[in-house]
Amino acid sequence: MIELQSHSTVSDGQLPPAGVVEEAAKAGVSVLALTDHDAVAGVPEAIEAGDRLGVEVVPAIEMSAANEMVDDLHVCGYWVDPDVIEPACQRAQEGRRERAARIIENLQGLGFDVTIEDAIREAGDADAIGRPHIARAAGATGDLGPFFEEYLVPGAKAFVSREWPSPAEACALIREAGGVPVIAHPYWDIKDPDEVEKLIRSLDLGGIEVFYPSHDEQQTAHLLDLARELGIAATGSSDFHGPTHRTFSRFGAYDTYGLGEPEVPARP
Repeated sequence: MIELQSHSTVSDGQLPPAGVVEEAAKAGVSVLALTDHDAVAGVPEAIEAGDRLGVEVVPAIEMSAANEMVDDLHVCGYWVDPDVIEPACQRAQEGRRERAARIIENLQGLGFDVTIEDAIREAGDADAIGRPHIARAAGATGDLGPFFEEYLVPGAKAFVSREWPSPAEACALIREAGGVPVIAHPYWDIKDPDEVEKLIRSLDLGGIEVFYPSHDEQQTAHLLDLARELGIAATGSSDFHGPTHRTFSRFGAYDTYGLGEPEVPARP
């Protein structure tokens, strides 16, 4: 089984990198990518665990970008050199902290008793402070969806836009680090097929995440056709975040609908 997106405590996952690999091995995963958000600190530990458990671990990252359609567009990079991509991670993480501080200022203005230190504590080992950490620091529990809808999505009361990088810049950074850029779950935030296709065609991609838990058969077929037309990889993942995560709690959660099988982008 191929699983090219997963997350550890280095970003917003529930398990340490080795724990993610252990869960993957139990599920029968043969090729795994640990794609923490704007962070590669967990990659060496994951590779070591993979060597021990017989799981091939692809060094990878999931970069967050913003464009006019989606504030938090994700681009995965596979076969990246962690040392080369690290400066971009540091810049992205600094941007995350600055954005988090501005969001928290907005929440404070709305009457929430929350500080940036609270969000950092929620992040724990995470290199990447995210909106889920801010939501929990502000007192949200359980399903964070309603809190996000009211405060943390575009147009919401406390929302602050991401400023860097653009999707094109994210692709370029991944290429410069020796990696292959792949757009993650294209239909997650964009529902219009024409807009999805326009975005994909505008970027220097080496793959499309075709097989994904929330992609229906029609969306999967559309993305697979695009990947074949463009001559790029059709990847797949369950986006594992941890065994008790509300949405992404297990490997093997995506459906191929009998259309094809996930591919691993060739190493450049």
